[in-house]
Amino acid sequence: MNNNNLTSENHFNKLSLTFLKLFIIFISLFTYREVYNFRVNQQLLIEIFIITLMVAWVIKILSSEKIVWVKSRLNIPLLIFILVITISFFTRSIKEVALSDYVNFISYILLYLVVVNFIRKEKEVNHLLKIFFITSFLVALYTLLQYYGLDPYYSYLGALTSTIGQKNWISNYLAMMFPVIFSFFLLADDKKNKSLYLFLLAILYATLLICQSRGIWISITLTTVFAFMVILRYKLGDIFKSNKKWLVILVTVFLIITIIYSTENPLNKSRLTVIERAASTFDQEDPSINTRFLIWGTSLEMMKEKPLLGLGIGTFKYHYLDYQAEYLRQQPHYIKNSGKAAEAHNEYLQLGMEIGIVGLLSFLGIIFSFYFLIYQFFESKKNKEVKNKEKMMVIIIFGLLMGITCFLIHCLFTFPFHVPVLGATFFILMGLTVVVINLGEEEKQDYSKRNLRTIKLKLNPILKYISIALVILLAVWGGWELAIKPYLAEINYFKGAKCFSKQDNSKALEYFQKAALLDSGNGRILHALGSAYYQLGLQQKAQKILEKTKTIYKDRNTYRNMGLSLMESGDYDRAEEEFKKAINLDPKFYEAYHDLASLYVYEGEYQKAIEQWERAIKLGLDFEEKPIFLYYIGMAWQRMGESEQAYNYFLKALIEAPDDSPIMTDIEQELLNIYHGDGSH
Repeated sequence: MNNNNLTSENHFNKLSLTFLKLFIIFISLFTYREVYNFRVNQQLLIEIFIITLMVAWVIKILSSEKIVWVKSRLNIPLLIFILVITISFFTRSIKEVALSDYVNFISYILLYLVVVNFIRKEKEVNHLLKIFFITSFLVALYTLLQYYGLDPYYSYLGALTSTIGQKNWISNYLAMMFPVIFSFFLLADDKKNKSLYLFLLAILYATLLICQSRGIWISITLTTVFAFMVILRYKLGDIFKSNKKWLVILVTVFLIITIIYSTENPLNKSRLTVIERAASTFDQEDPSINTRFLIWGTSLEMMKEKPLLGLGIGTFKYHYLDYQAEYLRQQPHYIKNSGKAAEAHNEYLQLGMEIGIVGLLSFLGIIFSFYFLIYQFFESKKNKEVKNKEKMMVIIIFGLLMGITCFLIHCLFTFPFHVPVLGATFFILMGLTVVVINLGEEEKQDYSKRNLRTIKLKLNPILKYISIALVILLAVWGGWELAIKPYLAEINYFKGAKCFSKQDNSKALEYFQKAALLDSGNGRILHALGSAYYQLGLQQKAQKILEKTKTIYKDRNTYRNMGLSLMESGDYDRAEEEFKKAINLDPKFYEAYHDLASLYVYEGEYQKAIEQWERAIKLGLDFEEKPIFLYYIGMAWQRMGESEQAYNYFLKALIEAPDDSPIMTDIEQELLNIYHGDGSH
């Protein structure tokens, strides 16, 4: 290798490392509230970063005329997984529905490969980890500020959030970082650094407590058990003994923080204390837990449909409601927990459902290979006299392993791979772990002999420059189509949604039209556009858009709005079908029961209308329209000439209605009319 090529390669490696640092900072801290949710911001960043980095990588390959990569046990499982999800995407998935999930998983793996292939020094590993420490501190600090009402930016949400999103995501991110920071706390050899890491751990611990994520605390508990097993097996206790004094201080600080957030006091702003939240895990009536049981049960039924290859990567959110409807017929006691679910709240179940047993095994192959690599590393150090530097690497790997383990356990209860900042962080940490293991091997700096593999290319100079130009043009086009346009569409969608909420339907329509032009494959945007057309009385356009929406987006309100639009057009038969479909997708959708009942009233089918209102009431839900439904039932009985039945329902409505309800006067008048018309009352 000549000096020019070596210099060029070093520049590229430095550039890649700089990009990676910027990515870690921005995907964790960049937030813009004028979009649908936090994941929209993260999606933009991961796509732009990956496209930019891949262009630079390809240009480097073309310029140097060689492909160089680091040999790793994980390479083959990663390639198999990429192959499986790619086949699934192109053969089984609905492209518009699956694109973001497919891009995310490809991006995660590319991030891992960037870390493994371009980080060669211990100093670079430490730089990246310390950037993670800073971002985790800022994420935690933002959460604490909002918890105490000091955040003016997202305070309107009414729920605990940070720059990366809601509290479960915050907990997952901080729980990944916590063991790594703890390992640096153990290794710090001066009072200043010890105190700094202790302070950081205290801030993260307090944030984890106020987030009150039961899933993450179960994961932390199980990870702690695993940590003790590793410590005992590989005799890592010496580092803890040498930190005995500092560990006592750390435990004391944690105990004080625990007491603060477990008792009623001015610093504890939570509605539930930590202890009460933990106890709710064992509450059989807890709606959150029962909703997860419903989703998991439905997911298992989905897996049975096509167990080997699945229904298609990224398609869970499209298929879920149809399968839930069937599952609820078998398990009707879950109806009160029914609703839309975009994720399975268990990553392994969702992978099994989307890419089948074959795909799930390929993913588990990555995890198995990773743990086997660490196992081999620890075993190689078990009975040897290790130097101080190697001890440091062992403790850092221990911390990384525990953060990754906590993440993988948490995947049993939620969907971190479907949150770009969490999935990206996981794969970067996994890559850093592999790098540290490589650095810890004998002859660790001699990559050319032990770790690197090279394929030399012979390219025509003209063809080389044409290829570079094409790659740059393709990247610009891809960045615009894949990242920028969908993001601009989301901004216009959000503006339209705000206008919609203010009843400014004409202005909302303008924004939704712009959004749909920018991203016609976003079902949420198409649903909003069709709904705007319906509200403005443009029923033909509404029906056309809503019909298209149903091919890429499954939502009960799409069918409801289609039914309402068809009712306006006088097509009662098709409207009835749409309302029934909406109810089938979500049996507790009481508004759709009312719509169907209203349709039957228009057709003079009062008995059928009564049946629908009664079905809604029998759901046992607490909704403010309940007395109105009772009033409508009374009116229907009255129109059928059944005064006694009508009187009974008017009386029930009177009892149910609050004193300030505007319908009270109507109910009382109907009761008086019946009373004077029939002396028997």
